[in-house]
Amino acid sequence: VVASKAARFGVPEVKRSLVPAAGGLFRLPRKLPSAIAMEMLLTGDPISAERMHHFGFVNSLVEPGKALEGALELASRIEVNAPLAVREARNVAIRIELADDATAWKESNDSMRRLAKTPDFFEGPKAFAEKRPPRWTGKAKL
Repeated sequence: VVASKAARFGVPEVKRSLVPAAGGLFRLPRKLPSAIAMEMLLTGDPISAERMHHFGFVNSLVEPGKALEGALELASRIEVNAPLAVREARNVAIRIELADDATAWKESNDSMRRLAKTPDFFEGPKAFAEKRPPRWTGKAKL
């Protein structure tokens, strides 16, 4: 999440006799310390971007009006990486967020096995050894 230093985050539903039924009830306690999530859920009061950054909910704070620029900069840091590896890392991280260690190890190893069948798996180390930028193909099979 890239946020303006002026941004505020909140789930105001309780102020209107509602609950955050779009996922906030279970997603906030997964992403924030329990006490902070409960504060947000029970008071409905917004929390500053600086505070959310402190708790790891926001990756990057930028000046007001610069959120899109900050998000594009983050995206550019991601897009230089192997696309299949980025996709695998993201998908596995999402799937195993609440998994036990045995499941997490299995998912991680399965992911590596899938990547080992791709041209990019070999291109990364080869480019490193040849001291050149990698040329990713994004192809799923050899």
